[in-house]
Amino acid sequence: MTSPPKFRNAGTRSRAMRVNGGIEIFQASIGNRILVLLGAVIAWACVEKTTPAVSEPPPILAKPPIATLDSAVSEPEVPVDSRAVTELLRLADEERRAGNTQAEYAYLAQVIEYDNSHFRAHARLAEISGRAPTNLISRSDDLVLRALRHPYDPRALVAGAETLAERGSIDQAIEFFERAVWLADLDPPAALIAIRRLYLLSDEWKRHRIVPVQLHVDELIRAQPGWQFQMRNLWLSASVMLDSILETRFVPIAILPLDAGDAPNDLDSIYAAFLIEAKPPAEGIFAAITGRPLPSGDAARKKGVAELLGRSLAVRIAPGAVRSRVLAHEILHLYGAIHVLEGVNTLMNPTGDSLALDAPNIRIVRSLRNREFGFGGIGENVLPWIDLGVTVAAYRSALSENLILREAGIQEAMRTNDPRSDQVAFRVLQATYLDAHLADAARLVAALMLEDGQRAEALRLLELSSQLYGPSTPRGQSSAEKAKRLRESMEAANASGIE
Repeated sequence: MTSPPKFRNAGTRSRAMRVNGGIEIFQASIGNRILVLLGAVIAWACVEKTTPAVSEPPPILAKPPIATLDSAVSEPEVPVDSRAVTELLRLADEERRAGNTQAEYAYLAQVIEYDNSHFRAHARLAEISGRAPTNLISRSDDLVLRALRHPYDPRALVAGAETLAERGSIDQAIEFFERAVWLADLDPPAALIAIRRLYLLSDEWKRHRIVPVQLHVDELIRAQPGWQFQMRNLWLSASVMLDSILETRFVPIAILPLDAGDAPNDLDSIYAAFLIEAKPPAEGIFAAITGRPLPSGDAARKKGVAELLGRSLAVRIAPGAVRSRVLAHEILHLYGAIHVLEGVNTLMNPTGDSLALDAPNIRIVRSLRNREFGFGGIGENVLPWIDLGVTVAAYRSALSENLILREAGIQEAMRTNDPRSDQVAFRVLQATYLDAHLADAARLVAALMLEDGQRAEALRLLELSSQLYGPSTPRGQSSAEKAKRLRESMEAANASGIE
């Protein structure tokens, strides 16, 4: 991974590989390699010596859902044999009742071989293997063995991976390091060491950015066995789903409880309660995950919400889900993607089921891929990291295409052979409905154009955003007021120029 391009609005940076969240991973050097290795060894040396329990499971590394980034929790090429998984879980339950921990562990490890996103099996394996003992180990072979015996302990994995890397077993070391990143919330410092080493060892990781995620999970999801592994797999799946566009790995580094209190079940109310309760991290995305069912009433049946080019989102997740189109959709809003009209086959159609992304939104997201997630709003997190001209052009194209599609929808509705006026009116309404996301985009692009000196275009978009919000709404009135002030400023400048 290399430093981001230095566009005309970009600030200067030291020679480092940037990982979102303020992490600076400096270019590879022998000194840095030694420091990373020493850090892992010293971490083991500075803790009290203990003796491993005799009942430890055999050294089986239950496969995580991350052998490589391109094989992470995407749909398996071969369908999971659910009958085999059910039978293995039954046998594991029998062994648990009989107190045979090693046999239970072996059966659960086989479940993971069939279905590597089976979060409940991962949770049970983690419970059995536990955290590694913290005694100092001098023999390198024992460091690897400890990682194999405790495959859900990030620090043990990092220490074992360092030994493997020293021996030249790079592929296996990468697998151990990737596993430590997957478990980052359990030990963020160990995960950071793993990320640094992966950037040095893996060409695949060099092209990826890391975006830390702080999750707030409600009580309905937290009541399910293995829910932490469900959350880890959910965000890993979103990373894979969006990899070809963003080349970004979203890593949960904190998983916290969400208490929406007496907030109604509509997602806007849950999101508002979350924003009041949650303390935003210094860097990264912060997200609310709820298992509350959809309420009755069409207006409240929202499954996801996100701040356009912001850093917060909220989504509903079905019980047991480790993949979510809605989550991917909302993440793209954080990268500036905008809604399209119903009927367009794209991930940004909020009512569709497509996982493809339309060309205008691809241009937008790619132009904003290097944005940051910290305090300071667009001025700090967006403008210094983009080519302003490219981003404005991408938005102008997307907005134009969206409005052209709306106009085409109106014309098609007016040409319909259906004589019933109510049907015509409904189709016109579909093409002209108020769209807050499109209004947000219009207002955002107006701000970008003002930054770029394009005042006339900015005025037109502010007026458009007022119409899309609805002229009588608070946001519509705010956009109208900004447009009015801009128009007056332009007219005063023109008058001054004429004089």
